[in-house]
Amino acid sequence: MEKDRKKSAHKTEEPAVPYISWDWVHAFDQINKGLGTNILKLLQVRLDISNMELSSLLLISPRTLDRRRKESILPPDESERSYRIARLTDLGADVLGSMEKASVWFKEPNYALGNQTPLDLMKTEPGARLVERTLRQIEHGISA
Repeated sequence: MEKDRKKSAHKTEEPAVPYISWDWVHAFDQINKGLGTNILKLLQVRLDISNMELSSLLLISPRTLDRRRKESILPPDESERSYRIARLTDLGADVLGSMEKASVWFKEPNYALGNQTPLDLMKTEPGARLVERTLRQIEHGISA
């Protein structure tokens, strides 16, 4: 696992427009077309997670993750999950001050989230909404 993290430690190119800035129509169109598989490396680097952790986060097997890395476009369902996570990492970095701080925050159990980690909750849309709500509360100075 540590070996996977070291491989992902090098920088990856950030998108020209942060995912959090996409309007819903643009996001819908891009997800339907399929996001580029470069988002996989981006998520892994942003969150500093292993291949196994990334496959778990995206709800796909490690073998599927390996296959996807060799392709150029993700299917819509995997694009949607990847977008959701990328959007939350953008928000986390904005609210918490850096991607490094956000990466740590996403991995720590959070009382406001029922002592679950934000990373675990981000696997589903309802969980992602709870994570976003918590980040917005932090952003507005409400204890979370």
